[in-house]
Amino acid sequence: MKPQNKKDLIEAYKQRKQIGGIYAVTNRETGKALVLATAEIGGIQQRYEFAEMTGGCFHPKLQQDAKTYGNNAFSFAVLETIERKNTQTDREFAEDLEVLLAMWLEKYDPATLY
Repeated sequence: MKPQNKKDLIEAYKQRKQIGGIYAVTNRETGKALVLATAEIGGIQQRYEFAEMTGGCFHPKLQQDAKTYGNNAFSFAVLETIERKNTQTDREFAEDLEVLLAMWLEKYDPATLY
């Protein structure tokens, strides 16, 4: 790769829109859900799909149920997304995600969460 191409790729990566959000991985057998926030919703969805495709476990909290029910017992859903503003720092974006996660967790019965 030429140095200029590498610089262009790095710059393009920095200029991309960053989409974060809240997602849930739900065990269809038990109804329990793992609800988390991420700064890169697309990346986490790809990670889930890769784990499902390769038979791996997506998250350590799900490992026991994955052994019991199998990886096919889980479903992935994006609950809400937000776009990082150009003026936001990493910390400000993370704080927005934390607030959004807290709001979503209020909608769940704590007994149904991992």
